Amino acid sequence: MVMAAAAAASPDVTAVPQRPCVGEVIFLSMQPDRELLRASCSWGGASYQLALNGGAYEAVLPVSLATKPGGYHAALYWKCADGTMGSRIIPIEVRARKFGIQRLRLSARQESTYSAPQTQRERDLIGAALDLVTPERRWKGNFAMPVHGRVSTEFGLQRYVNGKFDYRHRGVDLACPEGTPVRAAADGVVSLADGSFVLHGQTVILDHGEGVSTVYLHMSAIDVAPGAAVQQGQVIGRVGSTGVATGPHLHFAAYAHHEAVDPFFWMSLPLRQ
Repeated sequence: MVMAAAAAASPDVTAVPQRPCVGEVIFLSMQPDRELLRASCSWGGASYQLALNGGAYEAVLPVSLATKPGGYHAALYWKCADGTMGSRIIPIEVRARKFGIQRLRLSARQESTYSAPQTQRERDLIGAALDLVTPERRWKGNFAMPVHGRVSTEFGLQRYVNGKFDYRHRGVDLACPEGTPVRAAADGVVSLADGSFVLHGQTVILDHGEGVSTVYLHMSAIDVAPGAAVQQGQVIGRVGSTGVATGPHLHFAAYAHHEAVDPFFWMSLPLRQ
């Protein structure tokens, strides 16, 4: 329903896709005919601010792994510079997706690393990087694969470690030879580059703007520094098996507002390029 005051603004609102799967994102865009003071969207129990990019107000809404399939709605609110306000309800149908199960055997030393006191520092640093919401959208079009390798672990798998359920796999593992160059999936800025992590191994996180980040774990070398701007395809590190890893591979993940989403979704975006 649109409020009477909003009707005068006649905003063009799109939400793509309107039938996302669990683990995807929704690209929300609004093009009003007048200047806005602010615009926000309520979705999935959280509020997201829309940022002005190229004449449109935009937000990236994650469909988290915890979302149950079914009918939902996003509620969009805005206030114009002339004082008028409006709202719009956008129906969203979340589609089901099946995720597999993976069972891992880790040594006592590897398993103990998960709860080691020193891992809290790296969890905190990674969490802070994933919390960043830079208004500017830095990526342009589809993302690119950081390496080309065999998918050894898919996104969203229910992972059991030594017979007990541990967590949902929040990225994809790409098996590659040690030292394979790892390339930036999209334009961005390095929000984290740390070679000292004992759990995640040598780690790089790129901030792509609008709350979107990509994560690169277990590398053998890091070729970028925090704060550096990188371009799609630029080498940012090398494949390795640092941290808790069963062999050389890249753990590649994508996040939207700290929610893990399928990185493969970003390779063929449902947007006009």
